[in-house]
Parts: sequence; structure tokens; C-alpha cells
Amino acid sequence: MLPLRPDARATSRMNAAYVLEAMHDPTLQRQVGIGLREGRAMVGRLIRQALEDGHMPADRDPDIETDLILALTGFATLIELDVVEPQAALAAIDQHLDRLFRPAA
Repeated sequence: MLPLRPDARATSRMNAAYVLEAMHDPTLQRQVGIGLREGRAMVGRLIRQALEDGHMPADRDPDIETDLILALTGFATLIELDVVEPQAALAAIDQHLDRLFRPAA
């Protein structure tokens, strides 16, 4: 979720604070790690299903595509710090998804 509206900005900032706290608390770090790994696994399942259903070229590596999708969440910090304009982030995400889900040739 990109911080494009006030409620999303509040959530983004709470998430950032939570991650920062987890970096200094081993118990919390384990909990956060479990949640993030579960989230990554869910995205991976969706990517694999899209591959199986023919929604993206068959030569795509599902693990790499999963990580690339997750990397797009880095735009949240860049938007919050006024490094990237929200519309530029959305354009980059749209372009990546258009490339990812381009029909097989």
C-alpha cells in the first residue's frame, strides 16, 4: 500500500516505526520476520498461479518476480520522504506490472 492518502500515510508510518523497533528487539524481529515471510510466500503463490494460468510469459522466474513485486513497496519510503512523487511511483509500478503480465509471444 502506497502512502497516497492520509490513512495510508498513517499506516505507512506505523509500519516504519514497527520495523525500526523490530531491528532492536529480537523477539519482535522474529515475529515481524514470520509475518513478512508469510506475505512473501503469498505473493509467490499468486505469481506462480499467474504463471500457471498463462497470465505472464512462461520464462519468468517466479522467485525473482516475487522479489521484484516486493521491492516496489520501497516506494512507500521514497514517497514519504519526497524523493519520488506519488504519480511517478504509480507510473513505475504500472509499467512494471504491464511488462510482467505481457502476454506470451
